[in-house]
Amino acid sequence: MSRIFLIRHGEVEGNSGARPTFAGWNDVPLTLRGERQVQAVAQRMQRERLRAVHSSDLQRARRTAEPIAALHGLEVQTDEAWREVNYGAWAGLGEAEIRAGWDELWRQRQSDVWRVAAPDGESYEDLWRRLQPAWERIVAQSRASDEDAAVIGHNGTIRILLCHLLGMPSANYRRIAVSNGGLSCVEVRADDSDSTSASGLPPVIRFINESCHLQGI
Repeated sequence: MSRIFLIRHGEVEGNSGARPTFAGWNDVPLTLRGERQVQAVAQRMQRERLRAVHSSDLQRARRTAEPIAALHGLEVQTDEAWREVNYGAWAGLGEAEIRAGWDELWRQRQSDVWRVAAPDGESYEDLWRRLQPAWERIVAQSRASDEDAAVIGHNGTIRILLCHLLGMPSANYRRIAVSNGGLSCVEVRADDSDSTSASGLPPVIRFINESCHLQGI
């Protein structure tokens, strides 16, 4: 049995406050609060037996992954497959700004995030198409080695993956909270014949969005 920990990066500008925005592939830095969240989640993960740390290549995820890896004597393995969904022309904008320029497309996407993308961006189907092989590789590695791993990703990537593992429609991603610095855990059993399908024993989600380590930040 091995465990894969799914961790959302620390806070960046637009994740909270009066004007939430969609960062997407914009390579934005962590806020000061985000840096504190990074240290808190690294300390939380110090007691785990990690043998691999994977991350999106965007700096907010990579910066979150580095202290976790350092505490275990590991190097961060980056992969752009774990990037947030690409918001294209909407990157860096808030809902009001998007609706001012693309109101009809915004409403279409709200109704069908799986198929509808922002201009020059990705739908969640596009995201899953690049994310699924990366997830399967990490599962296979963890199952073969019987060792735990951490993956540092983004709000969209983690929620869409959890929807898939729970057998939920992708539109239900809005029902899953994934906090900055929040931690989820998927248990993979060594006798799973296929960890991503109905055959064999499926992965078990032990918890979603553990965030007690973030109290007081």
